[in-house]
Amino acid sequence: MSIKEYPAKFKAYIKSLTWRDLLNFIIDQWFLECLGIAILIAYLVPNLGKKGGWIAAQYSIIYVCPALIFFISGLTMDTKVLMQSAALYRIHLVAQIMSYLYTSMFFFAFSYAALAANNKNLSLAVLGGFILLGCTPTTIGSNVVFTRSAHGNHAATLIEVTIANLLSPVLSPALISMYMSSSNAWGELRPAGGTGGYQALYRSVFEQLGLTVFVPLFVGQVIRYFATKPVIWVTEKFKINKFSSVFLILIMWSTFSSCFATGAFKSLTPQSTGLVLMLDFGLYWFFLFSTLVVTRGSRKLHSKNKYLESILNFFRFNKRDTIAICYVVPAKTPALGVPLINALYANHPDISDQTRQILQIPIILYQIEQLCFSSSSIPFFRRWVRDEEEAAQLEADDKARSEKPGDADIERLGESSNSSSTEVAGSENDEHVGNDLEEPEKLQAA
Repeated sequence: MSIKEYPAKFKAYIKSLTWRDLLNFIIDQWFLECLGIAILIAYLVPNLGKKGGWIAAQYSIIYVCPALIFFISGLTMDTKVLMQSAALYRIHLVAQIMSYLYTSMFFFAFSYAALAANNKNLSLAVLGGFILLGCTPTTIGSNVVFTRSAHGNHAATLIEVTIANLLSPVLSPALISMYMSSSNAWGELRPAGGTGGYQALYRSVFEQLGLTVFVPLFVGQVIRYFATKPVIWVTEKFKINKFSSVFLILIMWSTFSSCFATGAFKSLTPQSTGLVLMLDFGLYWFFLFSTLVVTRGSRKLHSKNKYLESILNFFRFNKRDTIAICYVVPAKTPALGVPLINALYANHPDISDQTRQILQIPIILYQIEQLCFSSSSIPFFRRWVRDEEEAAQLEADDKARSEKPGDADIERLGESSNSSSTEVAGSENDEHVGNDLEEPEKLQAA
């Protein structure tokens, strides 16, 4: 189909839509709609979901909801698949290098360019917040939820988010110090590097990972192992995976409640707000498409040089693994970004509470945009991976048939024996019928 035919095809498609199609589209976007309602509630009643608020969200939301997400992952994930994904070292290297070095490099480049412009309407804390955003690890809960919904390798995503958050206490402060040392213009935003702050960061990270990832995942796997059939029936019958999205909405509601309660948004100039929204939008899609190019574009490149071909082959992934990497690389988490900021500037004499809140704004706004964009990309990835799913299903069916030749032979022997017995029975019946017909003739002759 040529490019000129697209407008006519699009008009025909629009005319073919019915009210039922529109209703189905609205229902499919329930996540974004509920997220919008949650943000509105956070704006109207910020004290309800903020940290230290009426429901103590720092415990009831920040710990409980991620724990429930990974408990559901433990219930619905096959242990063998999880172990196989843990052995995929190529995914680990590509995802972690791109997530930390690749993304942080671009965030720093744009922040430094804006700093060099010397625009007084741009807040220095906002520009520093972009550098902090680029150095934070990928999200824990949302990546697993979206990868599963997009039919990607969510077991690989679970491994990647765990590795990324374990590396964060070491890599993130080192990268931030390196970027902030590039110019004296960063001034007070250069971290003081207090040991107590880093110790608090390590303790917070490992405590959060243990209580929200490892323990609930292990419990879910144990329950699945000892009650496999009931667990599979319950998860499929009641659509347990949908609850992960609900818990994710609650996490974002608490994050926005804390931000609205501190009044951090009010302190921004319109220029700073516009820069944050524009860069968050542009960089997320740039990271997503560039990740697709790296992981799938290498399939179309070939070289006669065996060393170059081996390098290209290192970046070649199937579609399910590519989906996992595409959700891991662009995503950034405020769950560790905010503690990271508090730890880096805990003993800093020149950083006020309001400045700390402004440093968090790029992270928080990026989180809401990435949730919207990640959710909207799910239908595309589902259609894109469909051919691999069908091919994998056909291969599994063929393998199941080849593993049970005895049963097929028994069935064929049973069918042949039944047909032969039917033929024998039929011939015997014919003989009896013939004898019955001959007996009246003999009687008449007598």
